[in-house]
Amino acid sequence: MAETIKVVQGDELPQIVLTLTDDTANSPLNLSLSSTSVFIRFKKRGTTTTLSTISTTKSTDGSDGKVTFNFAGGVLDVDPGEYEGEIVVNYNGTLQTVYDLLKFRVRAKSTSTYSTINYTVTVATGNLYGGGSGNVFYINGSGNPALSFTRGNTYVFDQSNATNTGHPIAFKDAVGTAYTTGVSTVGTPGQAGAKTTIVVPLTGALPTQYYCTVHGNGMGNVIT
Repeated sequence: MAETIKVVQGDELPQIVLTLTDDTANSPLNLSLSSTSVFIRFKKRGTTTTLSTISTTKSTDGSDGKVTFNFAGGVLDVDPGEYEGEIVVNYNGTLQTVYDLLKFRVRAKSTSTYSTINYTVTVATGNLYGGGSGNVFYINGSGNPALSFTRGNTYVFDQSNATNTGHPIAFKDAVGTAYTTGVSTVGTPGQAGAKTTIVVPLTGALPTQYYCTVHGNGMGNVIT
């Protein structure tokens, strides 16, 4: 276990596979009993304080000594530096600490600059998404264009223009249900200060279309 595992601050992956061996028998440690589990005490190197306890799962039935773990739950929300992992085998409440330590090196996460994009929204007659004609959202003067969102960016849809009265803008996901992650709305469409803001998440599902909650999909278009 001398090799250092290199990871990035704030990440939840990679997935690590460990093979525990019985040095006396020179064979994999048998972890097959359901009452046997393995966990890792994550610490700053050279200290005794456990920062996180990492659970593992058996890769197969446990007879091969293989367990897997990752860094979910904020394990790597720590300062860059050198860390170590103390492996503990729990035999139905009896703990055995593995002599060798895991070694980790955490580097700082690269900082990214995200942008705020402001859209002025009006409503006028145009070509409906899906066919036909009727009222559509004009985004910065363009009739219901397809939009492209970038993770981490903030998009502000200003609906203060009077033509927006009765036409709240909103978003849907890939299966057609309301998308609300990172979305906030202020005021009433058609009145001063009315706007809908979406902060696009860094991970997870993204919105795939914008639409009017009163008049449907035709007023909007797709988001990629």
